[in-house]
Amino acid sequence: MSTTAQPCRRLVLGSTLAVGAATTLAACGDGSSAAPDNNPQAVPQPSGDPVTVADAADLPVGSMVNVAREGTKDAYLLYRQDEKTVLAYTSVCTHAGCRVGPGEGDFHCPCHDSHFSADDGTATAGPARGALTRYAAEISDGKILLYP
Repeated sequence: MSTTAQPCRRLVLGSTLAVGAATTLAACGDGSSAAPDNNPQAVPQPSGDPVTVADAADLPVGSMVNVAREGTKDAYLLYRQDEKTVLAYTSVCTHAGCRVGPGEGDFHCPCHDSHFSADDGTATAGPARGALTRYAAEISDGKILLYP
């Protein structure tokens, strides 16, 4: 006659709680394997029809501004890096979709205090962990052209 030991109720309950706790902690962890990409995006090449979003004279070197495309809800962030270069990003925060705007030397999301580099769009502080989407932009004939 063979006897098989039955697991005690405490062992089953304890194991179930341990698995549940581990799952919960994994969901609350940094999720680095599933985290959004915070690597700088390559500078997109201009293609398609450009949209004029501002006069270059209205965006001095080193300054930032929020702009919108006429007739749409699309909004973008511009950063004038030097006399010949303007960088363009989405103004939608990668954390919760709030509107990002110019900050003190970087882009800032006021909803949860996330910060993004004006030089490459990467998240530098706050809960946002993904880089802002980058768009091709250029200065031509005194106008800032965006290629959305």
